[in-house]
Amino acid sequence: MGVVRKAKVTSKGQVTIPADIRRLLGIDGGGPVTFREEGGRVLIQPAHKPSLRELVDGFDPERHRHGPQERPWDDAPRGRETL
Repeated sequence: MGVVRKAKVTSKGQVTIPADIRRLLGIDGGGPVTFREEGGRVLIQPAHKPSLRELVDGFDPERHRHGPQERPWDDAPRGRETL
């Protein structure tokens, strides 16, 4: 088993990540983190901007299709369109 530390959750739901854990993860002060549930456990890790490859791999064209009646570029109410 790896490093184990305890921390207290404030009334606002905030937790201070112990300094040695931040160093271990390479998290700077104010650096973003992600939380992920996996098998009944919550994992914390440094957040990063997704690479173009990660974005493309996660794109599902079927979820982003628009029917002929849909006009995703125009959210004006029907009958009030202007050019």
